[in-house]
Amino acid sequence: MKRRIRISDLAEGIEVISVIGLEKNTGKTVVLNQMLKEFREKGTTAGVTSTGLEGEKRDQVYLNEKPEITLSRGTYFVTSERDFRHRSFSATVIDLRDYRSPLGRTVFARAEADGKVIISGPSILEYLSEAVNTMRSYGCEKILIDGSTSRMSPGTPLVSDGVILATGAALSMNLEELCRKTSFVVRLLSLPGTELELHKRIAPLGTGLWVEKDGVFERLSPSPLTAKSLKHELAGRTIYINGSLTCSVLLALAEKNTRIILKDFSQVFFDELTLAKYERAGGHLEVLHPTHLIAVTVNPLAPNGFKIQSDKLIKSLESKIDVPVLDVLEESSN
Repeated sequence: MKRRIRISDLAEGIEVISVIGLEKNTGKTVVLNQMLKEFREKGTTAGVTSTGLEGEKRDQVYLNEKPEITLSRGTYFVTSERDFRHRSFSATVIDLRDYRSPLGRTVFARAEADGKVIISGPSILEYLSEAVNTMRSYGCEKILIDGSTSRMSPGTPLVSDGVILATGAALSMNLEELCRKTSFVVRLLSLPGTELELHKRIAPLGTGLWVEKDGVFERLSPSPLTAKSLKHELAGRTIYINGSLTCSVLLALAEKNTRIILKDFSQVFFDELTLAKYERAGGHLEVLHPTHLIAVTVNPLAPNGFKIQSDKLIKSLESKIDVPVLDVLEESSN
């Protein structure tokens, strides 16, 4: 009998974990609740926040009921002032921050009893990083970030030590298409890191598009978005992009054997077809800060009731990607 893999075991030694969903209803909240449950069983002090509105009782698109985020006594959490008032348990306020939000100030608190809450944490990356560091100062051994749907920035290695990617039938009810879309994102999350010597030379560079010439990087443009207007010969050159890499920019740089280096995967804004065209021209992509992809979780149930066979979905994904794949619904029912 195959041994059941616990998500918390896969996250052993990883302090800050972002859960990123490829679509709404792919099981992010279920993953979060399962990890919080396993951390509690292990006696691990945990903290949680989000980059959007998470844990709502009813989905705002499909209007179906959703699992709420459940905290246990001693768990630290960061949410908006409005949603803190609507929690179902007693809690101690530790701090209040005036982060820009239509939901009021941001509350840093500790749960004093078990209960449910809506987590609406800071959406700006600078504030999110500050919230993570603050929870570290409270003694949190594990910090979970519930990323808003399709937004990759919370998973940046500059904030998170590892990423869990949530996918499922809500992304596509066609198994082949679901696996193709998921595999592409896994590939982006798995972009290789550049070598240490080059990393040291590139790391101090500011925003823009930089090209290496004779061992020195020259900034050709303050914004990568103007790349298509550049007249420079770029074939065979090493290019550093500190900013968004879009489809049009990647195609503009699709000269023979170019080597593009990004800060991290969260700067990727191109599709699978565009990447294929770039690679056919001999192009190669790397990142300064590679991502630790912990696992891919699947929710085989779509919000309209359609369900993909779990074993078939897991086996199909496992044949295409080299990371653990887990069914979040099966995990939470054990």
